[in-house]
Amino acid sequence: MSPTDTIAIIDADIRSGEDELAREEVLARLHAYKGPCVTPLWVNWLRARADLRVISMVHDLTMLDDFLIDVLREARGVIGTRAVLSFGGRANINRLLEIPMAANGQLYAANVRIKLAPGYDRRAFDAIWHLPQHPFVKPVWLLRTYHGYDADLNMLLFSEDYPAINGYITSWLRPVEGLVDTQLYDVIDWHLLASSDQMIQLAEQFFQFNKED
Repeated sequence: MSPTDTIAIIDADIRSGEDELAREEVLARLHAYKGPCVTPLWVNWLRARADLRVISMVHDLTMLDDFLIDVLREARGVIGTRAVLSFGGRANINRLLEIPMAANGQLYAANVRIKLAPGYDRRAFDAIWHLPQHPFVKPVWLLRTYHGYDADLNMLLFSEDYPAINGYITSWLRPVEGLVDTQLYDVIDWHLLASSDQMIQLAEQFFQFNKED
C-alpha cells in the first residue's frame, strides 16, 4: 500500500425495519460516487441484521468526512457510521485476488478483530502473520487499526470449510502471546464495487508497501 493511501473500514448501522431500503440506497449512492479521493472496494453484510461494512481506499484523508456525510450518512435508514483507518499491515496477494470468488459464494469469509496487550504489538503482529499454514483457512490480510476504538488489528479470513474458521481462531490464533481478545464477524454477503483493475491495484500497493515475498 502506498504511504499516501489508507484503508478505511466503515461500519454503517441501520435502523430496524429499513434494512432493505437502506441497503439499496447505500449501494446506489456508492455506485453513483465518482470522487477521486475515495475508492469504494466492496460492501459486506456482517450479521443476521443488515448492518453494512464498506471497505474503501482513501487517497485524501481530508475528504473522508465529506464521503461519510454525503454518500453514507444521508442514505435513508442509516443511523450512524464508524470508520477505522489502517495505514499499514500485511496482505497475501493471491488471497486478495480471490475476493471475487468469495463474493460469488465460493469461499466462506470472516472478519476478526484482535486486541493486543501493550508492549507485545510488534511481536504479536509478526507471530500472527507467520502462523503455520493451515490446511483449510487462508489469511487474506492483517491490518493495523490502532486508529480505532475496539481493535488493534483486523484480520480477514477465507475458508472452504466454515467450521475450520472457529477452530483456527480458537486453537491457532488466540494462543499467540500478547493477544488479549478476539471478536469474530461472519461475512454473510458481498457486493463488489471495485473493478478488476482496482483490485489488482490494491494488491500491487500492498505488495509494494509490505515487500511481500
